Amino acid sequence: MCSKSLEGSQTLQNLRDAFAGECMAKARYEYFAQRADIEGYTEIAAAFRQVAQSEEGQALGHLEFLQEIGDPVSNQPFGSTIDNLTSAIIGEDHDGNTMYPEFAKVAREEGYQDVASWFETLAEAERIQLRRFKRAMETMGDA
Repeated sequence: MCSKSLEGSQTLQNLRDAFAGECMAKARYEYFAQRADIEGYTEIAAAFRQVAQSEEGQALGHLEFLQEIGDPVSNQPFGSTIDNLTSAIIGEDHDGNTMYPEFAKVAREEGYQDVASWFETLAEAERIQLRRFKRAMETMGDA
């Protein structure tokens, strides 16, 4: 998509950072919309949801540029369904079997039992998602 390679450039890092920021903004605005709904501010909730959709579109635009380099999370090629599943499996495996268990351990050591339990719950959720993607990958051979 770019006229020259992004490899090793500050622009590549900026695209990765912008992608992460847009993804976080989308999640934050979805959360803010839920809170506005609970508090009875339906028009404000709708505004948050509209902007969240815009943030998602911006994040997807960043991914278009990043495709030539690889997934900003797994550093694996992405684009085709098989590549996307491979990348997703790598990411879910890391989150469920490394990241969240390590986060839970640290939280527990620091005395944040509720946060540790939350991270442990998320680790199991990630492992469930990992199994789902692995089953999907297995069906690719059946197609």
